[in-house]
Amino acid sequence: RDTENNLTQQLQRSGFYAKYHFKDMIHCSSSMQNCIAIAKKAAPSDHTVLIRGESGTGKELLAQSIHNFSNRKNQPFVAINCAALPEALLESELFGYEAGSFTVAQKNGKIGLFEHAQHGTIFLDEIGNLSYEVQIQLLRALQERKIRPVGSNKEIQVDVRLVSATNENLEQAIEKGTFREDLYHRINEFTLRMPQLKDRREDILLFANFFLDQANRELDKHLIGFDEKASKALLEYQWPGNLRQMKNIVRRATLLAQDKLITLNELSELKSPVAPSAAGMPLRNEETEKQQIIEALKQTGYNKSRAAQLLGIDRKTLYNKLK
Repeated sequence: RDTENNLTQQLQRSGFYAKYHFKDMIHCSSSMQNCIAIAKKAAPSDHTVLIRGESGTGKELLAQSIHNFSNRKNQPFVAINCAALPEALLESELFGYEAGSFTVAQKNGKIGLFEHAQHGTIFLDEIGNLSYEVQIQLLRALQERKIRPVGSNKEIQVDVRLVSATNENLEQAIEKGTFREDLYHRINEFTLRMPQLKDRREDILLFANFFLDQANRELDKHLIGFDEKASKALLEYQWPGNLRQMKNIVRRATLLAQDKLITLNELSELKSPVAPSAAGMPLRNEETEKQQIIEALKQTGYNKSRAAQLLGIDRKTLYNKLK
């Protein structure tokens, strides 16, 4: 146990550390219970795992839990958001580079994230954003367990398990020719689908109170919950930005609240729920999402950055949805 604690401390210091476990995943909904049950079956193996789900549903938390339930739990967990880096830097970030490989390269070269993840897990979030050239490199790394740093003629043996995530339709990307079909099958040995928050209504108030507890600690407040109208609004809202959006909204409401309970006044974003269609049936998901985006743009004077923040999604995801 002392050895395991020492390894954990070393990983924490390095920053390549998985903090979350399955027990940290708040839920009581059957959809989430099913997702976790499948994830626990996949975790002990070395199969690649593809986590699919909308932005803000908690895909990285699930990836960390898989790592901590695997035989690699005492090894590094390295995460990278493929949408957060320019295409030109992704290859060198993943596979490293030799000294002098390009103009702004570090003097002594750089170790890539695959090497940092040696014997552990690498998590590629938004894998659909990889360029076609990097996809070729990744496929080789997975098939041959070898990488070649940029500017090097030497190959490095790697032992890394891949967990990836996406909110994009990779099947459509394959049809368009922007994502390799052979890579898709290689990263997709196990598929997990993270349900949207609106599809796990039983969990909404659990999360709202969890985020309230967090906000109380961060803001030195002492709120005890939500009043009846606020709770009803939380349950009826569509949550296009999922958990990330809820966390932002609850934190803001906690800051504004004047009493012990959060009221509907502090949840101004939830006052205009999406209306049912003319036939009295719920709108289809795409139509619901479209109306939420239009409403967010109107509320922010068509400022896309602020609209994305209000929806709880990143700006690039908003641009993709607008297209």
